[in-house]
Formats: sequence, structure tokens, C-alpha cells
Amino acid sequence: MTGFLKGLFVLLLTAVVFGGGGYYTYLLYIHPEIELQQDQSSPAPALPAFTDPTVAEYQKCLQVESVGDPLAARRSYTEFLEAYPDSSKAEEARMRLGAIQSALLLCPKATPDKQVVIVKPGDVLNKLSHKLLTSPELLAEINRLENANLRVGQRLFSVPANFTAVIDRTAAKVVVLRGGEFFTQYPIVATQGNARIGPPKKGVAAPITAKVQDKPGWKDGQRISFGERGFRESARWVVMVPSGHTLYGVAQETGEALPKPPSGYGVSPEAVRELSALLRKNDAVTIK
Repeated sequence: MTGFLKGLFVLLLTAVVFGGGGYYTYLLYIHPEIELQQDQSSPAPALPAFTDPTVAEYQKCLQVESVGDPLAARRSYTEFLEAYPDSSKAEEARMRLGAIQSALLLCPKATPDKQVVIVKPGDVLNKLSHKLLTSPELLAEINRLENANLRVGQRLFSVPANFTAVIDRTAAKVVVLRGGEFFTQYPIVATQGNARIGPPKKGVAAPITAKVQDKPGWKDGQRISFGERGFRESARWVVMVPSGHTLYGVAQETGEALPKPPSGYGVSPEAVRELSALLRKNDAVTIK
């Protein structure tokens, strides 16, 4: 009997020793490998989609604009861009702000930044525009003048012509600055000749300092100048020096024929019309 108990004890001890070793072997080697295989076969947890918190603020700007108060909309977009210059909606906000600012300035209506002038005897357009630090073309565009003739007692709106422009070839847009601050911008929709848009092929292209040389109009294939009959309805160019960087209008409808320069950047007809009014001869244009 005693021998039987001793044998049973030895058998149990052996089971404990080898069983414990097997269990720890399972914990150290087999179990982690099973978990790894399970982790690899399980789909990765989905990351939460990125949401730009400034989108809600941009939506507020759109709501202000929808009310129909352009001054309030201008203020709203300006404050949005000052607060969130890197927002995913910043470019859209600049486009909408620019359109609002152009529409406010280039219309015969009173705004806080316009001066009201009453034409006096002896006033002519060139003389009056020089006195007001503006240009005849800008006065004519704001007040929808059909020609250069003025009437005594006529009420005109005027703003100083203090605009410059940047032709941003990488971003394919023309940006207009007023007193060094953003005013409006227009997308470049086509190119002609040697003009290019998009990133430079090699390195970083050095900016070109240019200036406005001429602003002709074209009607029925004939070149006309400001003050001549038909200029208001004409297709416009803004010609720069050095040559090769003319801004011109691109036809919006099939079959519409607009003149193209040998080399330049195409924008909408309305955009080049506004540029022709805003920029004076010899105004600075940076091409980058």
C-alpha cells in the first residue's frame, strides 16, 4: 500500500511539473502568436474622418451673403480670412470676397469708400480724374459713362486708383491689390503663345517686375482707344512690358470671336474689362 501511494505521489508531481511548464510555454510562445494572427486577420479600426472646424464659420459667411447686404457680406468674409487664413475654405472665401468688392466699387451707387463729386463748369474727364487721383477709365466704368463728355451738375462717384496686380502663374490666377491689400482675383482659364501657368519645370522661377503699357479695345476687328465710339462695348486687352504677358478675354460662348494676343493669359471678358478699369498705365504688375 505504501509503495502504491509513493508511486501515485511521483506521478502527480510529474504532472504538475510538466503541466506547469507546458502552461508557461503556452503563455510565453503559443498564445502571443495566436493573438498576433488574430490581430493581423482583423480589419484595422477606421480612423475618424478629418473635419475642418472652420467650415461652420464659412457657412455663416454664406448665410450673411444670402441676405443680400453686400457690405455685411464683405465684412464677414474679411473677418473670416483674417481669422482663418489657412482654412480649407480660404480660397473660396477670397473668390467671393473679391467678387463682392469689385461689384461694390464698379457700380454707380454710394458706398462708404466712394467720394461724390458734382461736375462744375470747365470740368473735363481727364482733368477731373487727375484732380481726384483716379483714372478716366475708372471714373467712366464706375459711373457707366458712354463717352468722355460731362454735364455741369452731373453727380459722379469716385475712388482713388491705387491698384497693383500679381499674375500668379503657379496658382493660375490674377490677384489685384488695393493699397497693398487683397481686393479681388480672377482665374486664368487659358494661355496663348509662350505664356505658361502651373509650377515651373525646374526650381523656382524668379518673379518678373512688369508694368501696364497699354489698354486697347477691339471691336469688329479694329483697335480702338478709350474715348472713341464703341470703346465701352469693346473687347479689352491689358498689355504689359516686358512683352508676352498680355491679359485678354476668352470667349464664353461657342462661336464668339475675341481677339488673342501673340502671347498672354486669358481670363473671362468681364474680368479683363474690370482689370482694364482698375489698372492705369504704368501701374506695377508682378509676374511670378
